[in-house]
Amino acid sequence: METYAQASIRHCIDMIAPFEMSNQQEDGQLQFYQFMLSLYREMYERPEEYMVFPKPYEDYMAKLKERESKEKKEKQHSADSRESTLRNTFQQAIQFYALYLYRIGVASKGIDAGTGALVVRKGDYFDVIEQMNRIHEAKYNAGRYEKLSKRGIQVSENGDTVHIVHREYPQMMEGMAYLCKAPESKYKWMNFLRLDFKNAYSPIPSVEDICKTLSAGSVEAVNKLENNLSELKVKARIKPLRGIVSDFKWKVEYVYKGKNICGFYADHEYFMLCIYFNHFQNINGFAKILYKEDFDLFQWFKKQFPERLCKCPNNRRVYFGEEPRRICGLSNRAEIVNPDGHDMDRGLYVLRKYRNIGS
Repeated sequence: METYAQASIRHCIDMIAPFEMSNQQEDGQLQFYQFMLSLYREMYERPEEYMVFPKPYEDYMAKLKERESKEKKEKQHSADSRESTLRNTFQQAIQFYALYLYRIGVASKGIDAGTGALVVRKGDYFDVIEQMNRIHEAKYNAGRYEKLSKRGIQVSENGDTVHIVHREYPQMMEGMAYLCKAPESKYKWMNFLRLDFKNAYSPIPSVEDICKTLSAGSVEAVNKLENNLSELKVKARIKPLRGIVSDFKWKVEYVYKGKNICGFYADHEYFMLCIYFNHFQNINGFAKILYKEDFDLFQWFKKQFPERLCKCPNNRRVYFGEEPRRICGLSNRAEIVNPDGHDMDRGLYVLRKYRNIGS
């Protein structure tokens, strides 16, 4: 059985970009890509060797499911601090290796031409080590550095500098430095995590790049969405990923006439089309129209709004016919999860009708 931690590691692999080089340092980029991909694959098979410990989270979730089966479960947002801490602990352990390499790459002075080593000022290197000590379970960091050493990364002091090189991949640090020395942008860390050499020096990824990491069904849904909006002056806004473990999904919003009208969340196993109504009263009004004009579509429509019974101040009551439902007043959106072709057609019809966009 796959553990939650292993699922997060697999998610990292799924979110990595296909290998597409820039026009520089071909060997170094391929070597770094191969190193990181093999690291995640081995971590998936033997997580404990990488100081990723699935058991505490697995044990807690098993107890939680047992408790929930005995209690009435409400459709509400619940803040489970213990679950969050345990999840963050194993996810930080997964991301430790990429974060360490990224930080030393950003701090580096460049590559030693003779050895191919990454050169970092000693003070800057130890600042990185200090930063890495702030994660959950930093007591295992020594074992994590040892694991990198066993995988071929050698760290040595040379006067007032530290040199880092790989035994089997002598040009690997060139590829790593290429990503780390990209211009500052909100996508820089994401491009590093995804090993996206092609886009590292571009201002923004494209929806086409996102589709390369999605399932065929999700790609079909995205294409249908974009084709449906193709005649409009719509701008796609892509939110940068802060991580690539299983909590992180692509988020894309489409802006039309200054307003977010729709968007999607997606990863390799999940797709959710969102249709934005911008205010909860707009949902009430549009539901009344559908109730009168197309009852079957109305029945489908009301199922796309998950009920939220939380007590936060943004909770709002909407009405589908005579049926009240409490929703999140911050989102005010229909959420169509893993839609088939029929769902996509209905969702896009609703979008165009609500926004008065001609067919």
